[in-house]
Amino acid sequence: MNSNTSYDKIKHLVEIEDDIFAVFTINSIGDANGLTVAKNIDFGNSLIENIYTNFNKILKQDDKIIDNFTNSSSDLLGKSKWKVIEYEKIRILQIVDKDKTVVVLIKSNTSLDETVDNILGYY
Repeated sequence: MNSNTSYDKIKHLVEIEDDIFAVFTINSIGDANGLTVAKNIDFGNSLIENIYTNFNKILKQDDKIIDNFTNSSSDLLGKSKWKVIEYEKIRILQIVDKDKTVVVLIKSNTSLDETVDNILGYY
């Protein structure tokens, strides 16, 4: 299955799952594309728009911590396929693909394993 089909399935999840706020992609040169936002979110779109427009700054802060670990063990572990960054108000799931990164914004007060398993199952 190609990654565009998988991305379309996650976009569909945004429309039907209450636990998922939004999804977008980051291409190989670092540009954000294809923002899809759930219609019935319980807070303003400003948080999602802020993450979407400032994703490089937000995600790179956490990458520094992860890079310190993976730089020393990347030969053993290989490249990361996905990761979850948890904040007080939102979770950010990053799915790393060969030509892009899919970013899914998830409610923070949900069952993490069920939500992430569901998203990764679609991908």
